[in-house]
Amino acid sequence: MNPNNEIAPRTFVVEMSVKIEHLSNVIISRLLGVNPDETRSFGTSSFALSFNAKANLLLDLNYLNKEQGHKFQIFMEIRNKFAHVYSVDTFEKCFALTKNYNQLKKLFDIDKEGENQEKDMEYMFISLSLEIANTLDEIGNNIYRQMAVKYTQRKLTEVIKNKREEYKLKKPANAEAVDDFIDFIKVELINEVDEKIKNNVQPHT
Repeated sequence: MNPNNEIAPRTFVVEMSVKIEHLSNVIISRLLGVNPDETRSFGTSSFALSFNAKANLLLDLNYLNKEQGHKFQIFMEIRNKFAHVYSVDTFEKCFALTKNYNQLKKLFDIDKEGENQEKDMEYMFISLSLEIANTLDEIGNNIYRQMAVKYTQRKLTEVIKNKREEYKLKKPANAEAVDDFIDFIKVELINEVDEKIKNNVQPHT
């Protein structure tokens, strides 16, 4: 038992990895339009994708850049050492095996050592965990914005179609001209919405 009531490094790392992996499951499932509890890939069975595979999926879909993908990779390497190597019970022992502490320092622009390397490494892992959680949260928000834009796109198309038919019934002589104009407007609107999806812009801005 820890006399200072501090959480042991292994406990802390595994707890953080479980929470972050759960968050990644929720976000990717939302992206794919599936329920994470009802899928093999994002559920709790042995068939579920690894955290690294999920990070690669987000990378392939351009939700992560290369630097963010690298941070996800380092996070998983740290998690795996603590979870699977019995002798790894400190951050110093972990980084001695992963050999990626200097890479992590470079990613966070840290060029000085503190007085206590174990604490420095712990704080670095905390910073890494927070950044990954924030990145996933941002991805989740972007997905919501995209869903809103796509809903707007469908709604606009629906409204245009209904109003066109209504107008044609009232003024059949103008039907052909109205069709041409509406088709032109619809193409313009769809292109505008697609551009907003690409740039993660709110649908009504």
